[in-house]
Amino acid sequence: MTDEIALQLKAELELSHKEIKDLHLSFETQVGELKSEVNFLKEKLMSQQEMLQIAVEFADKLGKELKNLKKRVDSGNFQSIH
Repeated sequence: MTDEIALQLKAELELSHKEIKDLHLSFETQVGELKSEVNFLKEKLMSQQEMLQIAVEFADKLGKELKNLKKRVDSGNFQSIH
């Protein structure tokens, strides 16, 4: 009877080890997928940040050009393009 119990416990232990191994593999796969997704999102955010920076710089430059144009028009020192 003790041998039967020992065999049952051994079988349960082996099954538990297999389940733990399967769970670990599943966990590692999910972590790998999440890392890939995070890297993709990080690259996307960096690209968007770069585009926003370019837009801000362009708007600042355009604002300065408009101020200079206004000064030239206000001073009467403006020649028509036509």
